Amino acid sequence: MVIQRFRPSFSGHGVQVEELCKALVRRGVVVSILTAAPQDRDAGVETANGYEIHRLRSRVRAPFPASVHRRLRSPIFAAHTLATLLRWRGRFDVVHVHALTDALYGAWLACRLLHIPTLFEMTLVGSDDPIAVRRSTNLLHTPRSWIYERCDGFVAISSALARRYEQAGLPGDRLRVIPQGVDLARFTPATDRRAQRRTLGLPEESPLLAFVGSLIERKGLDVLLAAWARIHAARPDAQLLLIGKDEFPDDAQARTYLERHLEALDGGVKSRIHRSGVRDDVERYLQVADAFLFPSRREGFGSAIIEAMACGLPCIVAELPGITDLVFAEPGSDGIVVPQEDPEALSRAALSLIEAPQRATAIGRSARARAEARFGFDSITTAYLDFYAALLARRSD
Repeated sequence: MVIQRFRPSFSGHGVQVEELCKALVRRGVVVSILTAAPQDRDAGVETANGYEIHRLRSRVRAPFPASVHRRLRSPIFAAHTLATLLRWRGRFDVVHVHALTDALYGAWLACRLLHIPTLFEMTLVGSDDPIAVRRSTNLLHTPRSWIYERCDGFVAISSALARRYEQAGLPGDRLRVIPQGVDLARFTPATDRRAQRRTLGLPEESPLLAFVGSLIERKGLDVLLAAWARIHAARPDAQLLLIGKDEFPDDAQARTYLERHLEALDGGVKSRIHRSGVRDDVERYLQVADAFLFPSRREGFGSAIIEAMACGLPCIVAELPGITDLVFAEPGSDGIVVPQEDPEALSRAALSLIEAPQRATAIGRSARARAEARFGFDSITTAYLDFYAALLARRSD
């Protein structure tokens, strides 16, 4: 597995990679992860859950400004990825690359030299799908696109990404649609929500709405907060729980965006918001909520949705073609879909669930059943193993 951003760096897809590795190990697969070390002192090898994590150096040892170090991080990680894979000759059968960074090119070159298949996993519409790669304004976009399109296999984690792949005219036999998965044993409905709220320091009786994701523009935070102001006006007792990255020391634009939209709220509206930051125990917070709100503008899949569903939460999600129609089998029954950029619709849907708790409970039960039927890691892992086997068979022909 090659993924540049992995824990402790926050990445929703990084969480998915970790869960997939655990599941693969349980099935007898030997797994190693190559990732970038946040700092040189973090470089090294560790073992977790039966697989190895190799943190490679990704900084140049020179007194450059921080902005230069950031720009050089990806190509340096790519060079170390190439060197490591060549050094590991004979140790692995498939290289599975997650998300588009320069590491793909280093991994692809190593695989070509070693006659090993390269599998690329698309993670975000408009970022690492073939059309987005072709439209890149990077000075080296032509050779990068050439390499990208010559990977042996592609995984689309949603129908939206699969459509972008098909629109690019790439060979259909190299593509598999494999949705993201959820640990059904970890993400499960609470047994005593009131006691768990008390443990977490949350109000025991108030309606509690939850959002999971980085507090950034792409995730629709402005739409969420506009909807929240409407919800608060109708139900001043309601509470909003924001779970996810809310500190951006290296991203002034994201920091300013968050501060601007929070400061626009009046004191009463803001006082009912609970920010938990990035959590390793996100399931404990989802389990105590009454509904999940997700107005994201763009996703590769949106694993937070199925995590909330697995916890028995009714989910209200802004329409994401190729994603919401994959996640929900029967919108209105196992989830609620509202229009994009519509805080009024989001607030109405949330208030309808607050006012009709029996309906919310019924949707939550259907959501859990849908998660069990479609997104459990056992079936997801089988799909990956089948694809790995197909790539190896094709390479040996």
